[in-house]
Amino acid sequence: MHLFFTPKMAFRKFAILSLLSIYLLILAGGIVRSTGSGMGCPDWPKCFGRFIPPTKVEELPLHYEVIYQDKLHGEVEFNATKTWIEYINRLLGALTGIIVLITTALAYKEGRKVFLPTLASLVLILANAVLGKYVVDSFLLPGVVTAHMLLSIGVIYFLIKALNNHYSSEVIPLKNRLWIGLSLLVVLVQIILGTQVRENMDHVIKALGEEAKDQWVANLDFGYIIHRTFSWVILICHLVLWKKLAESSLQNYRKGVLVLIGISLGTGILMAYFALPLGSQAVHLLISLVLIGWHISSWIQTKNA
Repeated sequence: MHLFFTPKMAFRKFAILSLLSIYLLILAGGIVRSTGSGMGCPDWPKCFGRFIPPTKVEELPLHYEVIYQDKLHGEVEFNATKTWIEYINRLLGALTGIIVLITTALAYKEGRKVFLPTLASLVLILANAVLGKYVVDSFLLPGVVTAHMLLSIGVIYFLIKALNNHYSSEVIPLKNRLWIGLSLLVVLVQIILGTQVRENMDHVIKALGEEAKDQWVANLDFGYIIHRTFSWVILICHLVLWKKLAESSLQNYRKGVLVLIGISLGTGILMAYFALPLGSQAVHLLISLVLIGWHISSWIQTKNA
């Protein structure tokens, strides 16, 4: 117990815990999106005016359909499962904020190189919380949802940078470092393209209804074709990276990114040809963000030879 709370060890452990909680929150957010639970709580920070959301319609305010009709945008039928999925997502968000706040306090004694990026991650967490309220108020407005994702990537970047600045370990010279940066960039582009596809799917779902799940993918716009085709760029880029790093000391990274690419492509195929199986969207997004986090860490840990 004493070892855990020595300043040096405590910061690193809490920073890693912060990263894990961010990824867990992203997974929860993916589940919220894939189950259509984003409007499960029509108000914020409370849920149907309560700190503990209802489990049955009898617990809702009288004439709740009228009270929340503007915020519900016509989705007036109460669904306890969707309400609790959204509520748990909010609880995870609050817990993540607390963990990052503790991490920032611990980083203060570690010097500017550690404290400033940790502080930046805390600021982005708070900004994302405020943006989360706007996501609800705007009924999942497309541009706002994409900004929500980009802020999450920013949090991941600054936490990884703080962790790498924590110890003055030797930076690895790397002849083919450019390919790490290029791989990072193409994954980032693919994530942005993916958020555009998901936003378009919201419109498709609204038009066709949740019962027509097997028709959703077929009715997506041209952005889906671009996103799907760009997967070949992702694969080729990472195969080149795998070859370029054959003689480097980054073998775990070299092999691991290919495994992640395989899982990402596999879940993409499942979504495209098997009518978006439950959980496939959330896993697809999570794997992409783990991949970009690994690229960020490897880029920071290396330098041009």
